[in-house]
Amino acid sequence: MLLNTLNILNMSGIVHVNKKLQIKSFSRIHITLIGMNDDGYRINGGVGFSISTPSLNCTFQESANFEIFDDRILKFSELEKSRLIFILSEVKYNYNILKSISCNIIGDVLPHYGLGSNTIIYLSCIEALLIVNDISYDYNLIVALSKRGGTSGIGINTYFDGGFVFDLGIKNNLQPLCPSSIADRKGSLPLLIKKCESPKWPIGVCIPKYISNKSEQEEIDFFKSNCPIDKVYIERILYEVLFGVTSAVIEVDYIAFCESVNAIQISQWKLLERSIYGSELFKLEKAIKSFGADCVGMTSLGPTLFFLGENIERINKNISLEFPETICYISSFNNHGREICYD
Repeated sequence: MLLNTLNILNMSGIVHVNKKLQIKSFSRIHITLIGMNDDGYRINGGVGFSISTPSLNCTFQESANFEIFDDRILKFSELEKSRLIFILSEVKYNYNILKSISCNIIGDVLPHYGLGSNTIIYLSCIEALLIVNDISYDYNLIVALSKRGGTSGIGINTYFDGGFVFDLGIKNNLQPLCPSSIADRKGSLPLLIKKCESPKWPIGVCIPKYISNKSEQEEIDFFKSNCPIDKVYIERILYEVLFGVTSAVIEVDYIAFCESVNAIQISQWKLLERSIYGSELFKLEKAIKSFGADCVGMTSLGPTLFFLGENIERINKNISLEFPETICYISSFNNHGREICYD
């Protein structure tokens, strides 16, 4: 029995389900952060969208204690696993919940590759915990309990509905600029400016296995070393995000979308993010463009790349021939949220 994104919210009263369920959730592309300065009205914010592939399947069932089994090629660190269990334990205590859950994670959304895996796992686990314990809820409750969305609202919005998201982060109250894994939003959700369906364009995704991803500590160190950036660079990013990417999505303007994605790659913040991978990433980006891509971008802190072009299949074949240590997907913009299936 498959429930779409809205069914579980539209039912009246408590939802009773079997003891075992599966939640399929989808990657998100985070094109760029915006307010990485500390002398403005707001900080953080971003623009991005959900994609259909790769995806994650989390299977849940009742358990005496919280257990996380990660069957991905690259897994949660023990610290990340214990942090998730702590959040779940908080929810259980605060709601006087009787049943714990075990979670088995299967799929191709790898941690610290820029596809938002941690956010969708947190949201899936909390949603499953409430379902197993017959607790009614809405989207806002799940997000609040997860404590995610401290740096950008892309993942917490696309999890439920898919689509395209543009947000302006949170008010600048002198909080430190840091990656989403440790960001503390202190109850403030990112200010959502635009949420809509994405165009029906095919999109390529390239995960370069030969380029080492960054650990959580390396991400933290990167933010410490490079933040804040000058406000003049923020204005350039915001121009491309608003007049470029967002307007292009609304008007289904492929050319403007590609031009703005390419322009963002050489903006100050995105260039800093891309530079941490050095010449290897730049060489791969250049090759993908030579194979026919109209734009190439790095999602979040990478090193995963996304690209659009006339023939994604042909581009992927060329990438695989020249760079065999890559995983390439023919994906699409995804306009629906996670899928809940009961056994």
